[in-house]
Amino acid sequence: MLIVTPSNIASVAWEGELAAPAVMMGNPLERKSPVVTIGRPEIWDTAEALKTEVGQDWSPPMGLEGAWLIRLACTLRNPAGAAKITEATQALYLRPKNPAGDKSAAYALSLFPDRLGMEDKSEFNAGLGPELKFGKDISYKIGELGIKIEYRKVFPVIQGYGAGETTPYWIFRPHAAYPLEGTQFVYAVVATRPGSNGARASIELVVTAETRLGPVRFGLPEEAQAHTSFAIP
Repeated sequence: MLIVTPSNIASVAWEGELAAPAVMMGNPLERKSPVVTIGRPEIWDTAEALKTEVGQDWSPPMGLEGAWLIRLACTLRNPAGAAKITEATQALYLRPKNPAGDKSAAYALSLFPDRLGMEDKSEFNAGLGPELKFGKDISYKIGELGIKIEYRKVFPVIQGYGAGETTPYWIFRPHAAYPLEGTQFVYAVVATRPGSNGARASIELVVTAETRLGPVRFGLPEEAQAHTSFAIP
């Protein structure tokens, strides 16, 4: 199974200006905020994908209820005027659907990219078998799902954090040869433990811009929250 990372967001979950902190609201020269587009998350169910791949049912590894491959996307645009984006952080907050479940029962098993910082076109494998990890040299056996992801790195340094945790996140920073504006795609393998009944997730985005007032952090406005939450599966 080949998953090609696109160049643009096909389905938009939310688009608009980020919320400015109070320090900027009283200064008419600094009221412009970065504009962002958040893509609708794309989800591949491991069990269904495996059935297509090898023609048999798939049972989660011991201790897991289910696992899914998730693709997130966002587009960053510099605010009008002299301000320029210097950093962005995209986070994925995970929790079990079952409100009585352990809060840590839904989490990210692995993240991609864990670090990128150069322009290149590469293929990475997501081995959705007992390990459910990303890697370049994964060999597949019967009972494992091999998903190959084609990834074009034409944007800044990306560092992923929080594998094995309920709140994974990625930090985007400028590359020496490329600005931070543009569309970023990231992947996570999300897993749940028995009793979770699936997972609920929400996306957060914080953008830091260099302004006349110095570095200023912008976040998603309240209105975006309804559009950046989703269920897995």
